[in-house]
Amino acid sequence: MTRTQNSFFNFIANAGSMVLLVLMNFVVRTVFIRTLGASYLGIEGYFTSILSMLSMAELGFGSAILFKLYKPIEEGDRRRIQVLMKLYRRVYAAVGWVIMGLGVALIPFLPRLIRDYGDLLTLRLSPALIFLLYLFRSASSYWFFAYKAAFVRVTQKSYVLSVAGYAVTVLGSAAQLLALVLTKSFTVYVIVMICQSLAGNLLYAYICDKRHPYLKEKIDDRVSREELREFFKDCSALFIFRINDAVISSTDNIVLTGLVGLSATGLYANYLIIKTNLQSLLNTFINSIYASLGSLYSVGNLEWSRLAFRVVNFCAAWLYGVGGVCLAVLMDEFIALWIGPRFIVSSWTVNGVAVATPLALWVGVECYFNGLKMSLDTTRGTMGLFRQMKYRPVLEMLVNLLVCLWLVPRVGIVGCVISTNCAALIKLIFDPVAIYRYALKQSPSGHFLRTLAYTAVLAAGGLVSGYVCGRIRLSGIPGFIVHGCVCVGLVSVLFAACFCRTREFRFLLHTGIDMLRRKTGGAPESE
Repeated sequence: MTRTQNSFFNFIANAGSMVLLVLMNFVVRTVFIRTLGASYLGIEGYFTSILSMLSMAELGFGSAILFKLYKPIEEGDRRRIQVLMKLYRRVYAAVGWVIMGLGVALIPFLPRLIRDYGDLLTLRLSPALIFLLYLFRSASSYWFFAYKAAFVRVTQKSYVLSVAGYAVTVLGSAAQLLALVLTKSFTVYVIVMICQSLAGNLLYAYICDKRHPYLKEKIDDRVSREELREFFKDCSALFIFRINDAVISSTDNIVLTGLVGLSATGLYANYLIIKTNLQSLLNTFINSIYASLGSLYSVGNLEWSRLAFRVVNFCAAWLYGVGGVCLAVLMDEFIALWIGPRFIVSSWTVNGVAVATPLALWVGVECYFNGLKMSLDTTRGTMGLFRQMKYRPVLEMLVNLLVCLWLVPRVGIVGCVISTNCAALIKLIFDPVAIYRYALKQSPSGHFLRTLAYTAVLAAGGLVSGYVCGRIRLSGIPGFIVHGCVCVGLVSVLFAACFCRTREFRFLLHTGIDMLRRKTGGAPESE
């Protein structure tokens, strides 16, 4: 199949998988809150954040080796693939043990890291045991064949894993629901999640072995010392990116738990899960074309590479922009319908005075920024730009951490989101400069002008959507559905109308028409 066809099938399968996963996540989360209570939400978010920090032990090796796999896969060089996958397996086994060791070393410090540690004991929980379970879940993914699933995705066949994942998602979610309803035990719930993760990795490994049996063959060849040194040079740069990703993703929950408490972390977790699940749905687009872009860039066609980056950035702005507007306008309404209005974060306190805070607005902005960042990360990863931007993450981390530490004690939960958005601006400014300078060989000025235009149109669409939704006097589920249709439809139509004459829009339109013609037998296939 062509790259376009692979991307299309990946998108359809991944989108279906994510829709199912999002629905099951909300069902499980609802039962979780009703059976265990909101107090447990902060525990889950906090321990997950700590383990995200520990995942830095991976050093970015996965990204470096996946980039090296694009060319041999394109050329059908099985021996080269076997050598790289052998190295991949050994490094990931070592990473799993490093994460386990670092996590065990943290256990004595948990009473100092968690402000409400005593509250966990009153809930009859063993913080050390729960943390060990989360730790094993994280480390076991490196031990049990996660690298094989990554290889299948690099071959542009992620739709195979997505279809197989339907069963894992449904059965795993059903088991979690049974554990919550029958035992009302948080510990049992975590054990079931571990079993689900293990089952998924084992299933994906089986699929990889069936499709690529040559990967199981024993070989004596190894990566040369010179190439290994090059790998570690890339990894030294990627390690800084990994630190940055871990700090950005984990700072919110860790700072909230340390300075405000687990209750605030639990409230924020509800907003976070809505944003995360929506982003997971939107991520299916970029994840579906990631391997195809890597294959395209490995060929070295500069004009196609430039167009591909512009199209991906255009799609990311459109998709995540619409998602961000929906979050900004509808998130509080959704939370009220889902788990009740008492879980809405409606104000912060400044000098004893309650001040209204548009937390949903800031979360919507974060969703949009994350989409633009993901398009940049995709280009950087598939083009192998690892060392050229290794100092930018240091500035991004410092901005995020300092702003978060300064704002959270003053304005509460919303300070976390504002700090994340401030850090995102660093990436959105510096990364395009490096991408255009080292890979696309053009001035980045056009990219910045296009991004500003996208942002202005989306902001206008958000304001109009908010006004129109406020004028529609409907409540409950019918009102939410109508408001959602207004946001999606209005912003999409406005965005398409403003940019319908751009090269990116015309490319998408012609690609869609060509694919429809192929389905009806009206045109020959082309790349």
